[in-house]
Amino acid sequence: MANTVERFSNRVENYVKYRPTYPPEILSLFRTEMNLQTASTIADIGAGTGISAKIFLENGNPVFAVEPNEAMRNAAT
Repeated sequence: MANTVERFSNRVENYVKYRPTYPPEILSLFRTEMNLQTASTIADIGAGTGISAKIFLENGNPVFAVEPNEAMRNAAT
């Protein structure tokens, strides 16, 4: 079985460069469908380079990001 934690270690630079972000409209959807508020705490499990965490941080949400891959975690930081 492949080591899934290290799977993206050699692709971090390309992931940061080419992985698209989420559209800002996603916040409206989360507000409507999941009652997202700025006081809502977000758990971003498998956060990668922090693409989804960023949109919530910019919305004012406290975010706890968990990323087991050191290279991806460093890119998120």
